[in-house]
Amino acid sequence: MGITLAIVGRPNVGKSTLFNRLVGRRLALVNDRPGVTRDYREGLAEIGGFEFTLLDTAGVEQSSGEKLSASLLKMTKQAVHTADICLLLIDARAGLLPPDRETAEFLRRQSKPVLLALNKCEGSVGESVFHEALELGLGDALPISAEHGVGIGELLTAIDAAASGLPAADGCGIDLGTNDDESGTLDGSMRIAVVGRPNSGKSSLINRIVGSDRLLTGPTPGVTRDAISVSADWCGLRVRIHDTAGMRKKAKVTDELERLAVADSLRAVRFAEIVLLVMDAEIPFESQDLRIAGLAEREGRSVVVVANKWYKIKDKKRILAGLSLTLEKRLPTIRGAGLVPV
Repeated sequence: MGITLAIVGRPNVGKSTLFNRLVGRRLALVNDRPGVTRDYREGLAEIGGFEFTLLDTAGVEQSSGEKLSASLLKMTKQAVHTADICLLLIDARAGLLPPDRETAEFLRRQSKPVLLALNKCEGSVGESVFHEALELGLGDALPISAEHGVGIGELLTAIDAAASGLPAADGCGIDLGTNDDESGTLDGSMRIAVVGRPNSGKSSLINRIVGSDRLLTGPTPGVTRDAISVSADWCGLRVRIHDTAGMRKKAKVTDELERLAVADSLRAVRFAEIVLLVMDAEIPFESQDLRIAGLAEREGRSVVVVANKWYKIKDKKRILAGLSLTLEKRLPTIRGAGLVPV
């Protein structure tokens, strides 16, 4: 078992950029818009042969009272409690802001090592921000630039030093098999991609399978953005389940961030072995469902069709028979695919 490090900080300070830099690939979505990351993402990083699990978390906005913001904060705290070491990232250009101080105070109460880094230090940065950072009580701040790779060596050295100070018996809450590497899993897990239209219940289904609120859910379509993967053991079978962003018709996707999220979802399908196509049982087999199923079939993936929100259906036997007939007629290329009401 290795150690787990959580990257924490305000929105748009560069957490996902640093995450991608440390894991050595573009796993997390990066955009200039604040609040891109919502669910916390896991990946493997390495320091001279020593591997550790890295967590990219949602931006901390403690002052917001919105329901989604409260859920994001809850997910970030969950990642912090899971981690062995925390890294507080601050935007050196913006300087120290009240949310940075609130987050530092929260991290100091966790009884675990906390590192402090000032990001976006590729240019000239005033000395005052380093003096301000000392007020947080977390020691000297490391100047880095996640985008340009400045100071990453010194950061890795600090992580290694913090990890060496942990008791040998302290393992991380997530084993090293939780790599997001697209080329294949390290632990032989079966790879499953959960796909479908927005608000069909993909994240809720995965939470139910893994037995915890691991993924952010809500009634608003488009809550999920990154293709987040989680591990589960099912009757002795180890599986790696990828939650994906809801995919709308191509003509409706005009936002750059949504375009990136859909591309991430398509990549998850290509590297999966099994695709769960989740549909709303009340409005099943819409044209977009058929397109997504066709994509999975063209990629040579096994497909299981999931009719979700089954509790809303009154005449269950008749509707299920109708869904089975529709599946055979409208998706003849995946004839024999499982159809499961949940």
